[in-house]
Amino acid sequence: MVTVTISVENQDGELVTNAELTANWENGSNTATTASNGKAFVDVPKGANVSISLSHPDYIRNDPFGITNASEQSVAIPVYQRGQLDVVAADQTGPVADANVVLRKDGQIAANGATNASGVFSSADIEQGEYTVSVVKPGYYRNTTTVQVNESAETDVVIERGTVTLTVAVRDPHFSPSAPLSNASVTIRSIGQFQTLAEGQTSVSAPVNTEFSLGVTKREYETVTETVRVRESALRVNVSISRTPSLTVKPLNRRVVAGESVIVEVTDEYNESVEGATVLLDDESAGTTGENGQVTVPIEEPGNHTFVASTNGQESSSVTIEAIAGEK
Repeated sequence: MVTVTISVENQDGELVTNAELTANWENGSNTATTASNGKAFVDVPKGANVSISLSHPDYIRNDPFGITNASEQSVAIPVYQRGQLDVVAADQTGPVADANVVLRKDGQIAANGATNASGVFSSADIEQGEYTVSVVKPGYYRNTTTVQVNESAETDVVIERGTVTLTVAVRDPHFSPSAPLSNASVTIRSIGQFQTLAEGQTSVSAPVNTEFSLGVTKREYETVTETVRVRESALRVNVSISRTPSLTVKPLNRRVVAGESVIVEVTDEYNESVEGATVLLDDESAGTTGENGQVTVPIEEPGNHTFVASTNGQESSSVTIEAIAGEK
């Protein structure tokens, strides 16, 4: 263990007595109270990262004081007089409830919460001093202002509704470059459903500072859902959707003479040849497709025969051909 000598000082550099200190580190803690000279001694593990919180009826810190790699050392912890702030949010029609309020001092968040039904957010006790106050609500522009917090302060903040243009571009990444998809259905929760045009895009007016669930569907394509955060400037969202995986088996002849062979081709959802697909004839393996996606299958008996193709856990629909008896 090592001993850390702690001095507690207010904004005027005066030492603060009777400040209750709690030092916390991994798997342990210790307490001490500043004496008449404003100092306290706290034993902590050598090399530990220590967080020191403070309690005093007149003074406060927004954040604990941190010590990295503790050693036998002296530190001064600054404290501030207690203050409190009420933030009153309103628009042109009156108070705004459920607006998000964030108070920052020196760039660090000191308090945050939502306004009540009367449009008021009341902070807990915080340090006196200058704060940046940010107020925002979905559908409203953010209002950021500077406020001086004293023992008990209040500030009025007016926020305004607004919209921006949200453009959704839908493309198929299978191609190079990716291909725009027209007539895709774009559903934006709480806004509506729209269709992409020839260039694969649709544009809508969206409330600012709002998060939306966006879904894109198109026949023969897989559905894609994304979460979109609209802020305060026009936004373009690129959505990639691919065709639903599928196999198609295609006998090049649907009517053959028994004793002859038929060429069978297997293609995927993009009508491209599939190499290595297993082709079944009447539920029996008849061969595997080559690089061109084809396999030649002999048909021995007259009658109706069924082809099915499979690969990578996918299976095609069945296709039936007719084999007729040859002349004797």
